[in-house]
Amino acid sequence: MKGAGDNAQLLSGVSDMLINNIGEPLWLVDNQLNILDSNKAFALWVAHFIGQPLGKGDNVLFEGKNKLYADKFETCYKLALTGHNFRTVEDMHIDGAVHYTSVWFQAVKNAEDEVVGVCCSARDITEHRRHIKTIEQQNEVLREIAFIASHKIRGPLATIMGLEQLYNRENPADTENAQLIEGIRKMCTDMDEMIHHVVRMSNSLGV
Repeated sequence: MKGAGDNAQLLSGVSDMLINNIGEPLWLVDNQLNILDSNKAFALWVAHFIGQPLGKGDNVLFEGKNKLYADKFETCYKLALTGHNFRTVEDMHIDGAVHYTSVWFQAVKNAEDEVVGVCCSARDITEHRRHIKTIEQQNEVLREIAFIASHKIRGPLATIMGLEQLYNRENPADTENAQLIEGIRKMCTDMDEMIHHVVRMSNSLGV
């Protein structure tokens, strides 16, 4: 029959297995910024900043040995230790490309409502950021298309409508009719170029 110690050991093993099966970085630090617990994903994630993994017992700021990394996160931990819960977005360079990570900081309090540590998690939001950027670029193209349709094309169209009213239908051979037709032809050519431009812009949307 298993005793309480065996059950506690089993639960601890299951807990370790669960936390390490989560693909997103998870870690917990005390109020001295020493790591109380973390998963494998955190070790891999932090290694991108400092060149080596960190784990239980390590100082989460790598004892300031990497100034860029320490400057990036020290303020966040200090703010969380005042009782604030918040999210920040940090960037890192992986294989020559910029990746963005959303990092959550949540103050951990004891029974006396004193802040004793910070619970943290991170999530890669690179694809989400790229998707948002793509949408913003598409919206910019759509705004330009709308401007062309409502202003640049509308102008030549109004000119054509005005020239058409001046056409002498009673005397088609009127020499001024030829000038009117030439003006209409030019406006149509300009509109055709604008329409081709709009088509090219629409094709650039990739939709």
